[in-house]
Parts: sequence; C-alpha cells; structure tokens
Amino acid sequence: MTRIVLHAGPEKCGSSSIQAAILEPGAALRDHLTGVLLPPAEVLKLDRDHPDPAVEDRFHAFITQAQAARPGKVLVLSHEMMFKMVPALLNLSRIAQAHADEVVVVAHVRRQSDFLVSAFGQWLFRAPARIAESAAVLREHGLDPSLFWGVERHLIAVLLGGWMVGRQLSGHFYLDWSQSVPERVEALAALGVPLSVGLLPRPGFERPLIADFLGRIGLPETLAEAVEQLRNPAFPPALIEGVCAAIEAGHAMPGPHEHNDFFEDMGAVTAGGAKPAEPFLGLLRDRVDRAFAAANATFAGQFDLPPAYFAPDRQVTQTQAEETIRHEAQARAALPAALRAREQAARVALARMAWAAWRGRREGSEGHLVTA
Repeated sequence: MTRIVLHAGPEKCGSSSIQAAILEPGAALRDHLTGVLLPPAEVLKLDRDHPDPAVEDRFHAFITQAQAARPGKVLVLSHEMMFKMVPALLNLSRIAQAHADEVVVVAHVRRQSDFLVSAFGQWLFRAPARIAESAAVLREHGLDPSLFWGVERHLIAVLLGGWMVGRQLSGHFYLDWSQSVPERVEALAALGVPLSVGLLPRPGFERPLIADFLGRIGLPETLAEAVEQLRNPAFPPALIEGVCAAIEAGHAMPGPHEHNDFFEDMGAVTAGGAKPAEPFLGLLRDRVDRAFAAANATFAGQFDLPPAYFAPDRQVTQTQAEETIRHEAQARAALPAALRAREQAARVALARMAWAAWRGRREGSEGHLVTA
C-alpha cells in the first residue's frame, strides 16, 4: 500500500526536530521512509480555493519524482506552514491522493503558555510592530512597559488585551486547539483524509517526539532511536531580552527570519545573562493555561490525549493574575530609577555589542557588508 504523509506542523511544535529526522534519517529509518521539506514559496501558491493548474502540475511532478527515487517507501512531505493555511493543506492532500492509496496528515500541539513563550522567543521579540503593540496594551491598562521583561510584557498583553495579541507573526491565529484542530479535521474529512494529533514532549509527558510521529504514520517506533534529538532550541533569554530592548531603544537589530545564524552563534555567549524572574513568569503562564482549561479538556477528549498534559501548574484566576501584575509593577517601580535605567542600558549594550561583533567576523570572513 502506497502512503503519503503530510507533516503539517504547526509552527513552534517540534517541526524542526521532525524535519531533521526525516531529512537525515538513520540507516534503519531510511529503509522505510523518504522525507521532503516543501519549498514555502510553492506552498503559498496552494493557499487559495482554486490554485493555478501549473502550480498543481508542479506538485504532481514533484511527488512522482520523489516516489520514483525511493520506490516503496513512505513519502513524508513537510512544512509547518500547512497547518495555518487550510486551503493549502486541502489542496496538497487532494494532489497527494492521486499518488497514494492512503494520505494522512500529522500535527503536534503543546500547552498554550509554552506556545506563546516559544513564538515570542523565536520571532516576536525582534518584530518592532509587535513589540510596540504589546507595550501599547500595557499603557492602556495603566502599566509602565519598561518595568517588565519582553516575554513578561507579551504574556501580560495577551492576558489584558485579548488572545489575538498572541497571534502568529503572519497574523494567523490558531492557539485554541479545540477550535483550530477540529476545523481542519472537518475540512479534511470531505476528502477522506485523517488528521492525527500528537503532543510535544514536556516534563511529566516525555513520550519521545520522533517515536510518536513514526507511530502515527504506521512505522515502528524503535526506528526513532538513532534520530531522536532536539532541534531549533530556544535562544537564551538574555539574548532575546537584549535584542528586544535594543529595538525599543531605536537601534537596528535583525528582524524576524533575518540572520538566524547570529542568534544561534551568539547563544552560547549570552547564555548566562540575566533573565525574567521565574515565579512571576510562571504565574502568567499558569493563567494562560487555566483560561484554556475547559477548551483543552474538550479537545483532549476528542483526540484521545491526556487532559493533564494541558493543565496549569497552579490554578490562577484572571483577577489573581491582574492583582499580581499590578503588585509586581508597584514593587519594581519602587526601585531607584537610576538602577532600572542602568539594567536596561546593560541589556541594550549586550545586544549591540554581540550584533556588532558578529557582523565584524562575518564581514571579515566573507568580504561583504552584513546589514540588519
């Protein structure tokens, strides 16, 4: 039986690790599957009700070639953009059905608080418009944004300004899995294509990601042992906060999707720097997960997932969260203004020095100017 798997993401839910496993499989896994990372520009062209026939023809030819190169293997087509682009997901599923006896879509999700923090730490901390938006929400609620770290401010803005403040960089919003996943299941059902949903591992729920993925596509989970590893780890908090502060101060820094190698290269240098206080950040995260508790319980029941995976560490009400936010703001505002300004300046200086040093090394080794 010929099988094609569409690994649909979504973003910040283990996609890089799964892609690494299917694109660089161990010898045992290579005997069972072939993996392809789809070009995002082509996936975008499928994100409409009626794609250009020439675009569809290219995908048909692409799949034919991939299957001919590795006959008899499970073909995995991957790109995390598929989850947020429902028309693209449907069109690619329909195209794949012409080449396989079975087509299955696989997606992995995570707790909403983890998702929000991860998205901020990947893209939003270096997106000037989104930084300004979060700061504006705090000001509207009588809070001084400068009293909070960037990630704290992001979660506070989401809790005070509404969930859409936490939308993806692209503007898509699918944070409520109880709404977004069934929407895709229903759309795919018209084609007879199933959607299998797994969980990104977290403490207490440590089922290996690649083993889970292989089990969902009908392959032995033991094949994952040689390729199970974390990819695209989070950037260090000190680097994230320094860049965010530098952007707010008006300095040029790499934007979303720009110079990711800078953040990867400089991560080890700044790993030991200052970072947000975990008790306060943890409370904000707990409030996010408490807010989604009922929806997550419904979602978990629908897709045979453990409800406890989504549970907050503490039950925090909206009132408790808002009171704690204001108390924290008052406590921080009581610190000497000169001390707070010095700490902020140190964060900015760290990011600017790191960026300047990295550009200098690149310009020296490659002989061309590197700009933000």
